[in-house]
Amino acid sequence: MTNGPRYLSARTPSVPRAVPRTEAASRASRWAVVWLFVAALAAAGCSREGQERVPEGKPFPAPQAVGVASAPSGTPDGSGSPTAAPSAAATPLPDDAFYDPPEPLPQGAPGTVIRQRPYTPAEARLTQPSRTSLVMYLSTGTDGSPVAASGLVTVPDGPAPAGGRPVAAVNHGTMGIGSTCGTSRSPAFAGLEDTSPVAKLLARGFVVVQPDYIGLGVTGVRHPYLNGRSAAYATLDILRAARTVDPEVSATALVYGGSQGGHAALWTAHHAAEYAPELDLKGVAANAPAVGFELMPELIAQQSPLATPYVGMLLMLVNGASAADPAVKPAELLTPAALAAAEQIWTEPCISGGTPVPPATDVFRPGADLGPLNAALRASASNEVTTSVPVLLPQGGNDVLSSLNEGLARQLCEKGTSVEFKFYADQGHTIGGGPMDDAIAWLDARRAGEPVTGSCVF
Repeated sequence: MTNGPRYLSARTPSVPRAVPRTEAASRASRWAVVWLFVAALAAAGCSREGQERVPEGKPFPAPQAVGVASAPSGTPDGSGSPTAAPSAAATPLPDDAFYDPPEPLPQGAPGTVIRQRPYTPAEARLTQPSRTSLVMYLSTGTDGSPVAASGLVTVPDGPAPAGGRPVAAVNHGTMGIGSTCGTSRSPAFAGLEDTSPVAKLLARGFVVVQPDYIGLGVTGVRHPYLNGRSAAYATLDILRAARTVDPEVSATALVYGGSQGGHAALWTAHHAAEYAPELDLKGVAANAPAVGFELMPELIAQQSPLATPYVGMLLMLVNGASAADPAVKPAELLTPAALAAAEQIWTEPCISGGTPVPPATDVFRPGADLGPLNAALRASASNEVTTSVPVLLPQGGNDVLSSLNEGLARQLCEKGTSVEFKFYADQGHTIGGGPMDDAIAWLDARRAGEPVTGSCVF
């Protein structure tokens, strides 16, 4: 089984239907989410590239089977069109002093650019006339203190329209959690080619930013993997930073993301009004957002055979939660073998992974208190998002978490979010081709002020 992109030359359009929000539906969806997650894990009987599920105790494969991006499913930016073979993409740029933040950090508001330089790797193949800059900028850590982050800002050539250029963020999927695993440090996956969402947004006149996220790119801080606040702040602050690179950037902003990036897009919508009120966030397109992972610790602690093959994914979650919340202490949760594997995951190769992990029976210490871990994961779960920003949720039918993401869309709808769920039966985890064009057109319609089709459309 593979979840690679399938380009649709023609498809039968589905008829949108509005779904009323009811208390009964809300209760049903909350009860259903656990069973959908378990069913999805059961369906994930193979890993990337059609390989059989790797047995317990073997090296953990790229986590495509549990709903995060991997190289064969397309680029982490969601383009579905890699610019290089996975082996090449797994090799980041050599150590580069650009990514070492100054000590102390300079004074400034979040979004202040610390340094910038042109970004012209050989893998950049955009034919759209434009210029790309690598930037380091100030953001806010999960503890509220200033932190440096990095990312890319691409500006289309030519004069800006009256009122300035709109700006769109493209949030990448999972590439790893080490400091070299941001897209700017793996340029083959930076989306600087013509089938990517970056190119399609540039063609519509957007300035496009791509955050590496906190701890991916810049050295000296660990990545709070799947922490909603951290991902949102990194995204909102690079949207702010774009104004330094191009003074013609307007306040109009949109966000596109897939997998981990879809999760980041949703949380950007959640935090935008409070954290960056000067930005006018018009809409977010969240393709297959990471969902349901808050359930994994309990499932593995219970030795559920449906979750135990995904020890590597659990260790990434533990690492990410501990980077965001000091109450999560891996040394108090994990056995020595699991703790050693978790530490190695911080430095394993991007995209390809490869860290050997212990069997699920040797992960949690006897009597370990999972409360802080569960609380941290629940607080950043996609279904905790509340926002008045319109949301598009495009979803491929060949993604094993397809049903769970439809459930997420219904949960968001029940909380008052304007949601449009678009199902593409022939697409995988990351959409490409016509479905991606649909998502970019939806974002551009929000930029233009066109009303959404309805409050909840499935």
